[in-house]
Amino acid sequence: MRTDTLNYKYPYKADEKNIYQVLMDEQLKYFQRNDPNIIELTSGTKIQCDLATKSQRAVIPSTIEVKQVVRNKIFQLETTHNSGKILQTYEFSVTNKGKGLLIYSEKNSFSEIRNQYNFMIAGLIYKFFYNRGIAKRMKYIDELALNIS
Repeated sequence: MRTDTLNYKYPYKADEKNIYQVLMDEQLKYFQRNDPNIIELTSGTKIQCDLATKSQRAVIPSTIEVKQVVRNKIFQLETTHNSGKILQTYEFSVTNKGKGLLIYSEKNSFSEIRNQYNFMIAGLIYKFFYNRGIAKRMKYIDELALNIS
């Protein structure tokens, strides 16, 4: 595992199109909480918000921008703040047994080497909580998607 990238693979049960739709609906709700004028997520859509950092336990002003949207394939966001960037990617794939797989990753890059080292040290502990949190998020998305008729 790269020390700057966290990954989680979730084998989902729902239909791929439903999973993608729920993912987009949930992301749109988040963006709308910060900017009610946003009606659709497309490449270049941005919001300004305050987010908690992983390594400094602080809340900092941030920008979240939609970088890539490919229906039923990929949804990518970039979060930018004064300490660096986080590239978040939801990518649809298939297991070697032909089952649907949603891969979520966060690639962190930092503007200062000190922050990179802090993340590397905290990352070992953070990975545990990251896996728990992302597993809950993926299960929630899957359950919502299973209820779409």
